[in-house]
Amino acid sequence: MKLDVAHGRAGHLHEAAVYRSDDELLSILIPFLRQGLDAGDPVFVCLTPQRAELLRAAFTDADSVIFLDHCTGYRNPATAVKYFRELVDQHVRHGASKVRLAGELDEPGSATPWGPWARYEAAVNHLLDDLPLWSLCTYDARTTPTTVLDDVLRTHPWLALPGGRHAPSSAFTDPAAFLKTHVPDPGEPGLQSKAPAVTLRATHPEQAREAAREAGRQAGLGETRLGELVLAVSESVTNALLHGRPPVWLRLWPEHRRVVATVTDAGEGPKDPYAGLTPLGPNRADGGLGLWIVHQVCDYVAMRRHEDGYTIVLVAGEHSR
Repeated sequence: MKLDVAHGRAGHLHEAAVYRSDDELLSILIPFLRQGLDAGDPVFVCLTPQRAELLRAAFTDADSVIFLDHCTGYRNPATAVKYFRELVDQHVRHGASKVRLAGELDEPGSATPWGPWARYEAAVNHLLDDLPLWSLCTYDARTTPTTVLDDVLRTHPWLALPGGRHAPSSAFTDPAAFLKTHVPDPGEPGLQSKAPAVTLRATHPEQAREAAREAGRQAGLGETRLGELVLAVSESVTNALLHGRPPVWLRLWPEHRRVVATVTDAGEGPKDPYAGLTPLGPNRADGGLGLWIVHQVCDYVAMRRHEDGYTIVLVAGEHSR
């Protein structure tokens, strides 16, 4: 059906497009961009290089669209929240009444670990809801696992269809409810099955920093990535010591150009379902700022409750495809 889904809506309109061919993608994407340009809105795309070239070749007004660097826009979920918020705020300050953004992840569920991005897709319904933003998230059904597509339908209130049509997603789930029940796929990078190289009962952050520094050196991390790993492990252990329950365990898996770390305590973890994706949650005593720093500097962060307590999984460095 053809609906003006944005009519009368001041906040974030979050829409997904699931397509099965390049032509179908263009039949969804081009009307979305065209309507934004006709309305005088700033129009952005944050696509992989391959998809960006496809759009440039097919869309006669591609020069009027602002192409964002994909690696910057989608470095990780927490940086994406910050990046897109600042982008919209900047253009609103210059008089924009609505901003349009079309984006995609690089092969979610394979090249890009899906768990943290499922959390992002649910959370931005709340975290960006105050922004005059219309975002279109595109997913290729030819390469995206069915489990990921199921989550896409649950995390987007609206679906974009060929020819500029729109339909509500009947599977859409309240973001807080989705985040409470969603469990990352244990096969994703970072959720290790082999024995760790280091298992340490941490009683002080300095112990954890030294162990992380040594693991990073073994993995061959550069100085910047090494510093980020040490910072992330230190903040995670500090949060566990201050806000969790003992014992606190640090485990490390140094690999080639990559380190996986887990920090586990016997507590229940943060109460805020959006913890880590914003600098401060409603409860400042919940470790909000430290978790946000961790999410900013790591390539992958997953948080999960289990029968023994709470674990945060951190990955710094390259992940294998």
